[in-house]
Amino acid sequence: MDQMDDSPFTFKTRLLTLEPGMYIVRYASQEIAEEPCLISLQPAPIGKSSVDFFPGETVVRNTLSRLGDTLIVRVKNGAGTLLITEYQRADLPVRQVDLRVDRIDTSADIIRSEQQRKAPVVASKALEAAARAERHGSPVVLKLIGHVQAQGDVTADEWVGNLDQEARLEGFAIVWPNKPPGVDVAYSCKVADVLQPAVLSGNFSGSRGKRAPITAVAMALVGPRRAEYVLDAQAVFAGCPPQDLVDGQEVTAQQGQAKLVALHVSITPRIEMNAARYQSPREDLTQAPLYSAQVTN
Repeated sequence: MDQMDDSPFTFKTRLLTLEPGMYIVRYASQEIAEEPCLISLQPAPIGKSSVDFFPGETVVRNTLSRLGDTLIVRVKNGAGTLLITEYQRADLPVRQVDLRVDRIDTSADIIRSEQQRKAPVVASKALEAAARAERHGSPVVLKLIGHVQAQGDVTADEWVGNLDQEARLEGFAIVWPNKPPGVDVAYSCKVADVLQPAVLSGNFSGSRGKRAPITAVAMALVGPRRAEYVLDAQAVFAGCPPQDLVDGQEVTAQQGQAKLVALHVSITPRIEMNAARYQSPREDLTQAPLYSAQVTN
């Protein structure tokens, strides 16, 4: 935030109304040191609701300034309205910064099924993956098709392959029935360390009957609506614990030439409320350069 201390800046305001509940508010854009953007939140003097803030460790005076800055917001006694003020340097182009506002789900949707509870996890990584997933909706229906050594093609819902055996998962396809427009899942793999072309849902990646192991896997959501969904996937190589498939990053065997034996894929709609840019009726009056002494950081 030092970059704004001696520079003129402009500010814009917008309003966001929230129903009673708990929300997590996050700065969701990469920090650019030369183009700082501060986002300050405070209760708007509207209505009789109660709005409380619980800032993260790096947040000062309810002002978010970099990726990772987080606020927990509690709204009680009726709908509450937030006054969101965005500060940027006046001598630089206006940046489009994403402020993520997600409601914390407390409904029955958070109850895991028996199959999910029994699925193999790695304690720390699984907890981190669950926090990232923000599963506020029910997973979409997927069909996983895998070609397993000595078995041929098999079909499954969430896990394809067998974690308890050494049989190779030599190829796989992800079928997404009733897939909505604007989003898809792309995936690829390495067969015996040879990269295969990326394909979209419904297409096969890997090999059949060639006795060739899959040594790496990559997967990502694609399309203009990809941000509306969360990909939760894990790959299991023989002799290794499950590894999280981070969206768009390749996962390889941890131990030498280990082979892929199982794959988990789940896609969940993300229920979120993004703070839309609201043009204040006073916005034209707030474009005049001000000075950083007036910013409370």
